[in-house]
Amino acid sequence: MTRAGSGSVFSYSARHRWAYVPTVLFLLVIVAILVIDPSIVWHDLDPSTRRTATLLAATLAVGFTAALLVRWASPFRFSVESDALEVAPLIGSPRRVAYADFNDVTILPKTFMRSVPEVVLRVNRGRPVVIRTDITDYRQFERTLRRRLAPDLQARWKEARDT
Repeated sequence: MTRAGSGSVFSYSARHRWAYVPTVLFLLVIVAILVIDPSIVWHDLDPSTRRTATLLAATLAVGFTAALLVRWASPFRFSVESDALEVAPLIGSPRRVAYADFNDVTILPKTFMRSVPEVVLRVNRGRPVVIRTDITDYRQFERTLRRRLAPDLQARWKEARDT
């Protein structure tokens, strides 16, 4: 957490930012080997197996790259200001959401595909704000943000968290 201007700024760790990059690079190396000269790694590789492996590695590389871009386009930095929550992705423009515009809160539990619980703040107009609970100094962030919300929303957040 850092202080900036009139509010507190919270963000995710570098691990969250760069998590898929090594996987994408590995898959691109596999694709390059398969396209350029597969005998570097495999001897007597059947052409149909080579085609299939190239297609699979390329598809996985594209999929992980898309996942990386989605992660970078999702909120990364949250600035708790006096009048609004500023949500900023790594790529794209920041978004300011007035505290009065939040109308509901849901906490999604940890699952196989979701490594940590996520807080979903629904907004009167626009996309909901999703906050992963592995954000740096989450407890302080939650306290700071909850205090600025409407009393009924504060109560629903506390109830959702405690269940």
